[in-house]
Amino acid sequence: MGVIEYAVSEARPERGQDTGEGARPAGHPEARPVSRLEGAQVRRARGHAGVQARGRGRRRAALAALGLLLAAAGLATPTGPGALAQGAVLGSAEMKARQAALLQASLADPANLDAAFEYAMVSAQVGDYEAAISTLERMLVFAPGLPRVQLELGVLYLRLGAEDVAATYFESALAAPNVPPQVAERVETYLAAIARKEAPAKVSGMLTTGVRVQSNANASPEGRRIQLNGTTFLLDDTATGKSDVNGFLSGNVNFSYDLGLQGDSLEADLVFYGARYGRLDRLNTEMAELTAGPTLNLARFGIDDARLGLYGIVNGIRLDGANYSAGVGAGLRLGMRVREKDEINARLEVRRRWFNDTARYPTASDRAGYAVRAVATYHHRFTAAFTGRLSVMADYEDARVGWKTSLEGGVSAGLTYRFASPFGGEAGPWSIDLEAGYTRRGFSRPDPLVNRSRSQRDNEAWLRSVLTMPVGGRGTAVALTGELRRQQSTYDLNDYTNALGMVTLMQRF
Repeated sequence: MGVIEYAVSEARPERGQDTGEGARPAGHPEARPVSRLEGAQVRRARGHAGVQARGRGRRRAALAALGLLLAAAGLATPTGPGALAQGAVLGSAEMKARQAALLQASLADPANLDAAFEYAMVSAQVGDYEAAISTLERMLVFAPGLPRVQLELGVLYLRLGAEDVAATYFESALAAPNVPPQVAERVETYLAAIARKEAPAKVSGMLTTGVRVQSNANASPEGRRIQLNGTTFLLDDTATGKSDVNGFLSGNVNFSYDLGLQGDSLEADLVFYGARYGRLDRLNTEMAELTAGPTLNLARFGIDDARLGLYGIVNGIRLDGANYSAGVGAGLRLGMRVREKDEINARLEVRRRWFNDTARYPTASDRAGYAVRAVATYHHRFTAAFTGRLSVMADYEDARVGWKTSLEGGVSAGLTYRFASPFGGEAGPWSIDLEAGYTRRGFSRPDPLVNRSRSQRDNEAWLRSVLTMPVGGRGTAVALTGELRRQQSTYDLNDYTNALGMVTLMQRF
């Protein structure tokens, strides 16, 4: 993969990729639908509300204890949106042991609302939403109309994707007398979010800016000595690998319009990227790509939790201040949940590409032709804290000359660990993502200027780590990225190693 293609691929992450991970835009075919099992969990949780009190005197004591608890601890929850549920990624052994102990205390004394409430809080923090919901609903049997409890129940149901049930609890909380101002503010925020989600037209996305430092920014050989048709040549120093620093700005804007036809929608995505280098100004890049088309709910064909998108593609790239390439094409994408903890995302795209020769890139037009790319990713949630993924890809690029026509195949695997912020607050959990990948690339004919008898063959491997740290509670995050990439090639001109470090600021909207 050339330096330009790599930069563009970084600006255009796979749908659903967590770039600081990343919630998928609403309405995407790979946006996580609510499964049948989760729906059953919601229904079961609501069915647990029929627990009866043990006598009038005991009930009065429980109500008094709950009143003291709520007044003194403010319900003992963070005040940010989703604060109760977003601790679910913790899953530590200590908290699970605490959950088990509190469960035994609640079973021994069902009217002990102090223990019941703490059990609900800990259950939510370890990801056991069903236990948290059933406990809070049981508390409403003992003490009906508590707006704080109704608020947190709404948050949990919203977390499970049951917006209608969540809205019912939020509205009940607002209807209660003497609603605390902070509760009313949070409820209004959630109801507004639900209303936006239910609106037919939605706009979402993410803006990213940052600084990248690379040891070999131009992806060139480290040494000057190379072989061309069996003869040793010395490269000019400007043609060897150079370190550099660049700043960049990228964005992904999604527009979705619900057609009101069994979950079908129209989708449009605009992706853009720009980079400026400190010394290697010939790598200065601007890129934009627009995709648009319908997304279909496959439930009409008996395939639950699956969406199929069809879209057209148009893009353009400028390099070193001049038009470098343009393309049009079409794509097909599929997002499907196969089990409670597993989902598959796949994409197939066909493009027609044109390249423009310039003073610094005089042979760029040799690459003009068709390109076909297929990517499939399998996601699995091991626990509330750990998720993994496995991707396979194939890429064919036709070109005007045979030594630029290539076929590539690859595989990558990643693991993401989410954990509570060491600073607390409302921002949500941090995450560490580790990825390793390998691709093999072959070209159809030898390049007569390099080796008349042997075609180019590349083996490319990489290791990448990303630490993502949300800041505040409004979709802002800072990410630290480190990567080591090694390409081994039968052509010395394409053999290189590059290490990079990157600091990124991201804002979702």
